Amino acid sequence: MEYQKYRGIPNALREYREKKGLTQEAVGKLLGFRDGTWISRWEHGEAMPNLVSAMRLSVLFAASINDLFSDLAMKVISYMNDTGCWIEF
Repeated sequence: MEYQKYRGIPNALREYREKKGLTQEAVGKLLGFRDGTWISRWEHGEAMPNLVSAMRLSVLFAASINDLFSDLAMKVISYMNDTGCWIEF
């Protein structure tokens, strides 16, 4: 799957942020950013957080990355099923 295919995928970041009563700016600062610009871009599907930022969001919101990005998780699972890329342990 190409990275570009991940853009524009809906997510639950805004929902979780609002449940915590936080602004985009507050979340940005908690994650170490200057402001909430990246949070806005992530919420609107204009960009995707890197793994470390996604993990920080997961901890901040007490939610799994799969919960925060359920549509993306479903696309990845579908891709893995379609291509037979599952690793057997």
